[in-house]
Amino acid sequence: MSLPQYPINLLLTGATGFIGGTLLAALLARADVRRGDVRVTCLVRDAAGAAHIRERLGVNIVVGDLADTDVVRAAAAEADVVLDAANADFPSGARAMLDGLRARYARTGVQSVFIHSSGTGALTDNAQGQFASEKVYEDIDCADIRAIPRTYVHRETDTLVSDASVAGYIRGYVVMPPLVYGRGTGPFSRTSVQVPALIRAALRLRQAVHLGAGRALWNAVHVQDLADLCLLLLDDALGGAPEAATGKECFYLCATDSFSWAQLAAEIGARLHARSALPTAAARALLPSEEAEVLGAWSGFAYGSNSRSRTGKAYKLGWEPKHHTGRDGLFESIEAEYEAVLREGLDKAPTVHIDEMNAALEAGRA
Repeated sequence: MSLPQYPINLLLTGATGFIGGTLLAALLARADVRRGDVRVTCLVRDAAGAAHIRERLGVNIVVGDLADTDVVRAAAAEADVVLDAANADFPSGARAMLDGLRARYARTGVQSVFIHSSGTGALTDNAQGQFASEKVYEDIDCADIRAIPRTYVHRETDTLVSDASVAGYIRGYVVMPPLVYGRGTGPFSRTSVQVPALIRAALRLRQAVHLGAGRALWNAVHVQDLADLCLLLLDDALGGAPEAATGKECFYLCATDSFSWAQLAAEIGARLHARSALPTAAARALLPSEEAEVLGAWSGFAYGSNSRSRTGKAYKLGWEPKHHTGRDGLFESIEAEYEAVLREGLDKAPTVHIDEMNAALEAGRA
């Protein structure tokens, strides 16, 4: 593998989002970014958000949406590294980035690094909360992951990255987080998806809820531990002798916590009842008429399926997650998410956190 020379140009997508924003904060705290050895550029679709990030954080900006394929292709063609955290199900955007990286390889003969944030939604079934599956996916051998149809959720983009890695013009990685919890640290959205949605549902219905019997099993990972894994892969790829597998074995699982949906509902009920936010600690099954109203059309997929995974390659690389069950893990995150829901309202609204983010960065440099 030919390695890019310093300074390294890094393109980040999703900087105004939960995962991408946390990655941006982690990048800006790094010494190599502060020295200018790594130059960060963010693809931002919203002009106002772009101006905030450029002016208040001093980060280079390309204004564009993943659907702006010419813009995306041109930005990627200048990148030594792409951290793609914008949308796991927008293959035309990923294809445009990969086209740009292929053109760059043809011009320079140097592989770019492509780290794509996907998810274990690709591992789900149709349990509807009624049963716990015995199937656990692993990543030491990715054959079971590769066997999932390309037409399934996340799989089209994942396969594009894997195929490009096999072709050799990128060194690609597909990071597959399960439910992501915890408070983000980025300039805009700091709120995850599934736990706040379940809290909002409980507050609306005056009781914690689960879909069906709540027997289906999932895993979880803290957003900061997810960001740490992405940057660990980045550092490995840019080192003199990369160890992290790519090509057909480019898939990386990162589960730290395990739970059933009934367990999560029980924890939400108990913790919110203790704060007098719910009249009862008991959880109940959602009525079919309530599902779409309080959890959306994808409720069966997002809150009733099984998605079980076991982390392998990340640990072998030296990943050391700081959050997990019993140690500031998923259940312990519920109260902070509840406080965020109160601040944001039952109908979530975007919040600007740039001053807070800057203060944290400056404190870290002091």
